[in-house]
Amino acid sequence: MTLYSIETGMLGVNSYFLINDDTSECIIIDGGENYSKIIETLNSLKVKPVALLLTHAHYDHSLNAKLIQQDGVKVYASVKESEKLRNGQTLGERFHKVQERLSPDYEFLNDETLEICGIKVKVILTPGHTDGSATFIVDDMMFTGDTLFFESIGRTDFPTGSMAEMRESIKKLYNFEGEYKVYPGHGEPTTLSHERKFNPYIRND
Repeated sequence: MTLYSIETGMLGVNSYFLINDDTSECIIIDGGENYSKIIETLNSLKVKPVALLLTHAHYDHSLNAKLIQQDGVKVYASVKESEKLRNGQTLGERFHKVQERLSPDYEFLNDETLEICGIKVKVILTPGHTDGSATFIVDDMMFTGDTLFFESIGRTDFPTGSMAEMRESIKKLYNFEGEYKVYPGHGEPTTLSHERKFNPYIRND
């Protein structure tokens, strides 16, 4: 399996591509805003997207979701974030972004393991940034969306955000045994051990 990433949109969302090297199929995590850049990347990598997994519904992570879905790619989101996508509660209007509403193809649950194009993805619901935010775990990698960043955490002042839930979610991640590489929705990668020790917002002392 190969991991590839790009930044999309004005807010620099990290879009990740998990590639099955044997089949040249891939999973996209958070499509971001720039649809053409996603397509150019897929063509450059010569891979076929099978699924788009959304960590949460905010427009900077999901603006492309409808277009990608129309290309025949299945969209996955948590139950609560699926409701936001259907109802247009993606913060798009607040930031003058026009986003088509959509119904995800699959609504995942906490602690569910998805198997897509030969790749196993463990779903951990991590509310705090939104009430339905999710973290995806693949092998020794955590894709944390806007929950956990390098020495920082996601905002909790948007609708359905909660600092109390954020603390509990990050502590849940900290409790995973072993070392994990952390790939956040914005900014540079980090590791779980680094965040346990140095994250100034939520430490694991």
